[in-house]
Amino acid sequence: EWELLINATALSTVESGSNTGTLPTAVEVAGGKTQAFYIDGGDRGLVSRWSGSINDIMFENEDLEITRGSAVYDGAFSTGYGGVPGGGFVSVQYNTCPPPPPGAPTASPIVYPTIFPISHPTGSPMTTESPTDYSNCDSLSLGDSSYRNYPENSGEGGNMFDVIAKTRTISVTSIGFLFNGGFGDSHGFRLYKRKAYGSYEPVQFDP
Repeated sequence: EWELLINATALSTVESGSNTGTLPTAVEVAGGKTQAFYIDGGDRGLVSRWSGSINDIMFENEDLEITRGSAVYDGAFSTGYGGVPGGGFVSVQYNTCPPPPPGAPTASPIVYPTIFPISHPTGSPMTTESPTDYSNCDSLSLGDSSYRNYPENSGEGGNMFDVIAKTRTISVTSIGFLFNGGFGDSHGFRLYKRKAYGSYEPVQFDP
């Protein structure tokens, strides 16, 4: 039910939390669809806010919503907490550029010089459409993975949450989160996404 996107280490900081870095492949979320993610904090674990409901909207803008989600006990896909509300220290970096079709250039398109103009019987000039440059997309962000001293703060092994695209397709390029301490050092983490669209809830304990 889940696909491992990245298994790596990240630096733990108070000011900005931690970040997965650019994902090997951006995760496309079509407008109106829900994409579930799961961050496993490894030996260090994560900090979350244990309150409210798992469906609380923690962050929202014109493009997407991020839900609070559920805390996960130590160990990937553990049932130890039974799905208590957690999360809240997370950010999503994304863009809204159209996804490139197969074989589309990832850099600026090559422009070939025209040596001589081509004459046509109608006298109308020949025109061609310029290819879309998919490499120059503005990066946007929603959420906050920096440390905040909320009274409901607690530790957890990991967090499952939903990213809901509103009217247009988004491409998630990286995700921020907050390790449970260990500031100034790097720690291991794993990021998963649900293979199919939909919330994490039906498949929370089904790797």
